[in-house]
Amino acid sequence: MNITGISFSISLTMKNIRNKMKKIIWPILAMILITTGGRAQNKLWTFQQCLDTAWQRNISINQSRLSNELNKVSLEQVKANRIPSLSANASEGLNFGKNVDPTTNSYVTQAYHSTNFGVSSSLNLFNGMQNANTIRQNRLNVQAGQYDIEKVKNDVTLNITTGYLQVLFAYEILSAAKSQESATAAQVDRTGKLVNAGKSPESDLLQIKSQLATDNLSVVNAQIQLNLAKVTLMQLMEIPITDNFEVEVPVQTEPPIELGQTNEEIYKKSLEVQPQIASASLKTNASLMALKISEGARWPRLTLGGSLSSNFASSRTKGTAVNPENYPFFTQIWDNIGQSFSLGLSIPIYNNRQIKSNIDRAKINAMTTQLSEQNTKNVLRKSIEQTYTDLRAAMKKYGATKEQLAAVESVYLNAEKKYDVGVMNATDFLIQKNNYTQSQSNLIQAKFDYIFKQKILDFYQGKEIKFN
Repeated sequence: MNITGISFSISLTMKNIRNKMKKIIWPILAMILITTGGRAQNKLWTFQQCLDTAWQRNISINQSRLSNELNKVSLEQVKANRIPSLSANASEGLNFGKNVDPTTNSYVTQAYHSTNFGVSSSLNLFNGMQNANTIRQNRLNVQAGQYDIEKVKNDVTLNITTGYLQVLFAYEILSAAKSQESATAAQVDRTGKLVNAGKSPESDLLQIKSQLATDNLSVVNAQIQLNLAKVTLMQLMEIPITDNFEVEVPVQTEPPIELGQTNEEIYKKSLEVQPQIASASLKTNASLMALKISEGARWPRLTLGGSLSSNFASSRTKGTAVNPENYPFFTQIWDNIGQSFSLGLSIPIYNNRQIKSNIDRAKINAMTTQLSEQNTKNVLRKSIEQTYTDLRAAMKKYGATKEQLAAVESVYLNAEKKYDVGVMNATDFLIQKNNYTQSQSNLIQAKFDYIFKQKILDFYQGKEIKFN
């Protein structure tokens, strides 16, 4: 037996198996790495995605939708009142002793059982137009309910806009803080070299290092504020809090330096597009319709009714008393069929002042809804006037802050050059640096305050809120 040949053959077989396993395992590992890497990438939430998620998950919006579904159910119920009602009945009785045979209306003393069938229908021909006016009222309620949904969605939109801008603002503050930290770190290196070369005192290095520690703290605080802003936005979106939540930072254009419209023009436009105004108007009309419904109770009511009935009694026979014959069930039912039609008129004369009281309540409710509609308009007008005034102030502040930053920046750059060549000491340099940092922060705040108020005015005019 050739042992060497056998060993060589086995080794070749094991090598082939390893090669095949590699061909199988490596693609699987590659797929796992690709999948894991894809999951590790953070999703960037756009403003529209944040808004769509909030619209879908917000409890108040869904409650408003369900509330309007109840209005639709009420409307369908009132419509059904125009259709004749139809009911059927059946009964079975067992009688003992002396009773009246329902098929002959004669007394019988024997025990017997009886069966009754009936179908009845009624139709309201006239009731003071109450049905028609109730249908109109419920249609108005459904339309108002739809606008109420839009009103809640608008409230959510404003909240998401505020939260989204807070995150963008925190991003810029953090970026500015990191930039200042990097600049200070570079100054520490330069100052260290100057101290080692004997061109600057060691106190300058200590002051710059102290400033670096302050800048590090500013970065930490800015990161904390960013995290808090993200948490607020995620809560507004009704999604679980996650650490890898990031929003897309859009490329923003320079805010305009002039207002193209007056507050009166914006208010007139908002009256046409804001859902709370349309809802209030519809609710006023619905209350006026309720008044007509109450007044309709004074009119007479005319109803039409009809019925079909039959019965069976086991005591009833055919033929004569001497030669009685059996009276079959279905034959007796057919022979006993009876029909009736009725036309009823009801005239209200006095009902303990109920109609008068209902009318008085409806009048008061109508006046209340009219005042509510006017108050809704007043609240909108005041909000627009306040936002418009704030926007003008924010626009002026933004322009002035830009000019201030430009002036402070030139002073800072000049001070940095002097400090680098050893002409200015660290104390004077840090004063200019801190002034520059504060001016940067002021400009970021002024810019986002201006952008927010501008978005609000656009929102009042029915314009879509965008960040690009």
